[in-house]
Amino acid sequence: MRYALIHANVWIGYDTDEILENQTVLINNEVIEKIVPDGASIPSDFQVVDLKGQYLLPGLINLHAHLFGTGKPSKTLGGGGSQKALMKFVHSPLGKPVIDKMVKEHALTALHSGVTTIRSSGDFVYSDVRIRDKINRDEILGPRLLVPGPAITCVGGHGDGTFAVTSNDPQTLASYVDENYNHHVDCIKICVTGGVMDAKVKGEPGVVKMNLEQVRAVCQRAHDYGYQVASHTESSQGIRIALEGGVDTIEHGSFLDDELIALFKERQSAFIVTTSPALPLARLSPEITKLNDLCVYNSEVVLKGMIDGAKKALANDIPVGLGTDESCPLVTAYNMWREIYYFHKFYDVSNAFALHTATLGNAKIIGLSEEIGSIEIGKCADLIVVKENPLEDLKRLKDIQMVMVRGHLIDKPTYQNLPQVDEWLDSLL
Repeated sequence: MRYALIHANVWIGYDTDEILENQTVLINNEVIEKIVPDGASIPSDFQVVDLKGQYLLPGLINLHAHLFGTGKPSKTLGGGGSQKALMKFVHSPLGKPVIDKMVKEHALTALHSGVTTIRSSGDFVYSDVRIRDKINRDEILGPRLLVPGPAITCVGGHGDGTFAVTSNDPQTLASYVDENYNHHVDCIKICVTGGVMDAKVKGEPGVVKMNLEQVRAVCQRAHDYGYQVASHTESSQGIRIALEGGVDTIEHGSFLDDELIALFKERQSAFIVTTSPALPLARLSPEITKLNDLCVYNSEVVLKGMIDGAKKALANDIPVGLGTDESCPLVTAYNMWREIYYFHKFYDVSNAFALHTATLGNAKIIGLSEEIGSIEIGKCADLIVVKENPLEDLKRLKDIQMVMVRGHLIDKPTYQNLPQVDEWLDSLL
């Protein structure tokens, strides 16, 4: 795995429009060895790949994804008999291979669409862990997966009955961290508040579920193991409890006041934006989304709170990251580019900053900026190639020509898309 990528226009990954034109990038196994102007000597044992003036970028990083769903609108996980039947199947001996196959397919789809690192956000019966292990053993060429196992919440919390394990006892909740540790997870996910599908009242999509004692018990145990804790949190009150309890990343988020800004800074926590589900669920027809009026209204509340909160976070130098919340209705495995585009469009940031956030910015939040997130000597060769300059139009990120993950080149990446979903989402651009 020694490659010389020649005639490359390189965007390093910093918050800048600067492009290094006509470069040769030498990849030695998994590592970027040299970045030199075209014409420099190339060792004879390096395979030459001519990019012909295309654009070489760091691989994209998705900080919030569930790998078990297709993204097609469905009411299956909204409760009732169909959800119970699905969960019974998932936990059966026959169900585990089926869910593992789906997780694998979605992880590979993400990779072929340019995502070289995924932090998943809660799974069924450790399915993400099993696929991560196969990738790490080189049985599958897949993206880097950072996995939490099942999410942890209280009885009736977000994910109860699906991708979360539950209890109201703080020590039992802490013991779930022990169980996840025994499965060698990479991080911990909790659900402090409810969400759009859980809400019972208009205007209250993020009802607090976990109390401070419960959150603190999980975070203390997780930090003892050296884990970051991410929390599904969709209200200001929930953010306060999450941060006071020790959460490292607030997922989705909401409106921020001065006290919450101070808590973010004190905790050195990050705000993870997931516009990809909120926007279509709030703005597309309920005939498409299959949501009732209550869910549509609360989706708009979540969207506005997330945008307002993230803008205040950015203005106060609080790290903001990007994730898609893949598997939610209308969020597919291949649409990280849309999340980046939405960030530019709705959060008033430049194209360069949006792309920087999805690469080096995201890498910093998960503590991997010394390994991934930018094209620099000594870093891992997680790279993508696009035809035209995405800093001029972020929609160009959907036209991936090549992907390299840990030095392995995928020359012609392909994946199965959902044309009807794409058409619906394109109407929001």
